[in-house]
Amino acid sequence: MAVDKILVAYDESEGGKRALALGADLAKVNPDAHMDLAYVVPIPLLDDSQKQAFAQILDMMISDGESLLEEAEGSLDDEVAKRTDSLLLTGTNPATEILKLTDQRTYDLIVVGNRGLEGIKEYFGSVSHKILQGSKIPVLVAK
Repeated sequence: MAVDKILVAYDESEGGKRALALGADLAKVNPDAHMDLAYVVPIPLLDDSQKQAFAQILDMMISDGESLLEEAEGSLDDEVAKRTDSLLLTGTNPATEILKLTDQRTYDLIVVGNRGLEGIKEYFGSVSHKILQGSKIPVLVAK
């Protein structure tokens, strides 16, 4: 199976950094590979009045997400960076937003980090676990 289209689910955690490095390594060995680097800004469900009250905070969260993606893309090898697009997503659940993206675009592989949750915490709080369970395409978990 050729891995030409890679989705890296990124966040500021150590697992997210490992996922980025692994995705970049995979893209580096295939000059035809393209990588999408996706970060999900976790925005809670708010009604219209709450959105107005928290508008500045929401704008700041989105701006921070953009900065995080810019910094991550800047850490990539120039050759890989040319073949990488950054995608800023918003939603209440990062795993759900990543899975929605795989329904909207064609990918060969999702690369996601792991925070090392164990036991019951893994099943209820792990984005990587939720992506593994819900994905229709292969998922590579960077540990």
